[in-house]
Amino acid sequence: MPNKKSLSKMEKQQTTKVPKSKEREDSKIEKTIGRLNIPDINNKEFLEQLKKMKAITPTQLASQLNVRISIAKKALEELRENKVVDLVSSSQNLKIYTMRTADKGP
Repeated sequence: MPNKKSLSKMEKQQTTKVPKSKEREDSKIEKTIGRLNIPDINNKEFLEQLKKMKAITPTQLASQLNVRISIAKKALEELRENKVVDLVSSSQNLKIYTMRTADKGP
């Protein structure tokens, strides 16, 4: 039975050496999977997109804006605090929002 390799030997085996010219080329290419900043909540285009949606969930918003779900959740919470959207339903895993309609109260 062969001996087990140490962790440091396994790490060295997994890493490959890249020529310096390749390192420079790779550093120029930036891959963005999702933006980290919260979209401008007061932007008219952003609010128009929300008005088109009947039910707004963090997952839908994240896919439309190309942001992470955690950022979409924060944006929706800010909109709720600013009284732009209303929280319709909430569970442990999912929150559903809608655009606030004109207040008809007394």
